[in-house]
Amino acid sequence: MTWVALVGPEIEENLSLRYIASTLEASGVKAEIVPFSHDGEFGVALATILQAETPPTVVGISLAFQWRARDFLAFAVALRESGYAGHITLGGHFATFATEDVLREFPEVDSIVRQEAEETMLALVQAIESGASFSALPGLGLRDARGEPYLTEHPALPDLAKLKWPDRRGEPARCFDHGIAPLVSSRGCYANCSFCCIAAWQEQSLPGKRYRLREVEDVADEMVALKRERNVDVFVFHDDNFFVPGHRRNRERFTALADALDARNIGKFATVVKARPTDVDPEVFRILRERLQCIRVYIGVETDADQGLKTLRRWSGTKQNRDAFKVVRELDLYTCFNMLVFDPDTTIESLRTNIAFMRFAAEYPSNFGRVELYAGTPLLHRMLQEKRTKGDWMQRDYDLASVEVERVFRLTMQCFHARNFGEDALNNRIMGTRFDIEVCKHFHGDIFRPEWLLEGKTLSRELAKDSCDALDRIVDHVTRGSTREQDHHLIAEISPKLRKKELEIGERAKDLAYALQRAIGHGKPLTDVGDRVATALQTARLAAGGMR
Repeated sequence: MTWVALVGPEIEENLSLRYIASTLEASGVKAEIVPFSHDGEFGVALATILQAETPPTVVGISLAFQWRARDFLAFAVALRESGYAGHITLGGHFATFATEDVLREFPEVDSIVRQEAEETMLALVQAIESGASFSALPGLGLRDARGEPYLTEHPALPDLAKLKWPDRRGEPARCFDHGIAPLVSSRGCYANCSFCCIAAWQEQSLPGKRYRLREVEDVADEMVALKRERNVDVFVFHDDNFFVPGHRRNRERFTALADALDARNIGKFATVVKARPTDVDPEVFRILRERLQCIRVYIGVETDADQGLKTLRRWSGTKQNRDAFKVVRELDLYTCFNMLVFDPDTTIESLRTNIAFMRFAAEYPSNFGRVELYAGTPLLHRMLQEKRTKGDWMQRDYDLASVEVERVFRLTMQCFHARNFGEDALNNRIMGTRFDIEVCKHFHGDIFRPEWLLEGKTLSRELAKDSCDALDRIVDHVTRGSTREQDHHLIAEISPKLRKKELEIGERAKDLAYALQRAIGHGKPLTDVGDRVATALQTARLAAGGMR
């Protein structure tokens, strides 16, 4: 029996693998999705392939997160060392940008599927099955007769109107028994941020445009099918940006989608979307809130400092950031955001500006970290030209331009790692707690108590204030001339206070989550389920490369 193993993270339904799976299955090729979300699944994923009655013809490995590239490449090596003799191919943003490096250093890998993989993967599998040559198949990275890497011509992008909907095998995640499903209404993003591998990826195929849209009728059909066939009520749009350029166009598109859903009698549902500050318009967001029943919007603020906005090429300003939050406050729309407070050019003034913004938006859960250098991005290219990078092609590191800011960064990461990036990072867990509250408020208004929302906002404010106070303390310590010998005293002073506050707020968040659970009387809150769909990707956004 011919089949294909698709290996990748399944923190939630991995749409990249599931689109490939549905494309393969529609052409008669059996596809199995093999989850490899964390180190603990390494052995199980390996056994799934090696102990199969018939080995898969092709193993496709998704390099969804750049920071996990070593894990997935180690998986390919382990397959070979354990005797797997079939074809191994890799795909995703990072694999596309690092094609020649991977092929040069990892002989275990036979090919790289570059860019969007549905049609290329099908053509590759069909060629391998039939024994045909795939040496000139568009969209691949291969080796020539001398073993040197080469790229075939750029692939044509799949027609979104003709793609099969993603494979939906398995049970969806749930929050209080409300099914949750990720989906996309577009691919790409109209912006061109310097640090974003998504924009760089799309620029290769669509110079100057970088995004494509699905027809709203098709999106509505998929949503209704998910609701009726899988009992999905919450639709998490994983579009890189749910919005298109221009408020008028967004009004028209969102109204058309709402009209299509109404015409299909979808009933009660909820949406979760991502936006840029420049997308936030009162009328557009009123349609989003009222007609598309949005219960959470992630706003990509990233930075509020003029210097950071320029370095990251954000196309927005501090006024637009603050105006965006004015709109969501007026609509009482749950919002969360991340701050990239450290970038290659960060100044002390920039740090203070961004800390002030976190205080300004304290009732909305947030996290903060450093800009990472992702493969293929203009920022990485610039840093390489300036000879400011350390490490190798798999993971680039760098020092910040300011010695003072670099010192603040090092102290901050030592004090805040548990809160920002730990296994149970409280900054992210509070996002999940607020999501639970919004689900309860939206679907269970008859039993909802306003004090739950008040407590959720209070927890966020207290956590943000505590973080900002500690950040200010670190900045003041460095700028007032404290010696490096005094740094460990500062860490010893701040870290226990942060852990104590985390314990206090964490216990109150748990109490709140279980109060919701008891009131609803069935199901579990999202903050209590293993995959924590609404929060896991927030950590990934700060610590990992792009998806797909």
